[in-house]
Amino acid sequence: MRISERFKIYKEVFDESTLMSLYKAVNKGYFDVLEGVISTGKEANVYKARKNEKIFAVKIFRTDTSEFKSMWKYIKGDKRFDNVKMKRRDIVYAFSRKEFKNLSIAVEAGVRAPEPIFVVNNVLVMEFIGENGNPCQYAKVAKPRNPEKWYGIIIDYIKRMYKKDLIHGDISEYNILNQRDKPVLIDFSQGVPRDHYLANELLLRDINRVNSWFRKLGVKVRSEKEIYEDVTSE
Repeated sequence: MRISERFKIYKEVFDESTLMSLYKAVNKGYFDVLEGVISTGKEANVYKARKNEKIFAVKIFRTDTSEFKSMWKYIKGDKRFDNVKMKRRDIVYAFSRKEFKNLSIAVEAGVRAPEPIFVVNNVLVMEFIGENGNPCQYAKVAKPRNPEKWYGIIIDYIKRMYKKDLIHGDISEYNILNQRDKPVLIDFSQGVPRDHYLANELLLRDINRVNSWFRKLGVKVRSEKEIYEDVTSE
């Protein structure tokens, strides 16, 4: 099968398997055109994609990433991925599926996060978080006008996810988007269920990071112990 001509420009950027995965997403009708980069990271890049007037976000995990060994610790111990082997490509593909599953859980829990749409290998298609075709900014840059309100919302999100057996594990002002002055959580790939061996550590990390950031914004935060007990209480 020949790679679609619409991805010709990306042949120097993506490997053949990634191009084939993108072609599958196009062939299934999820988007027609892959546009510019929204964000870049060590593990993945996020691109803007379009189908007619509808815009999507396409997250492409790097198959050549040097981070795959650190990614493994979030896969290991997650019963949803017991059959994953400790091989670079297997781990990267699992990370993509993991983010799709975690986003699905978060959205179902009532957390504002990108709605996952489709995943194949290392390609994840999801809702585009933006306005008028422009991606929303990170909360680190676009700070909330009402940080006290945001603080309550994000603590509630942590609790909602926990009740649905999910811990995000990497909540910070760098993984929250500001959409019309409302927080949107992103980057769920390292999220784990409550029985994961890192679950408690990651939950405490989320709480501590959220408190640290909002304390800098002048919010009178609750104690980490109080939040932890509130989140984990049945």
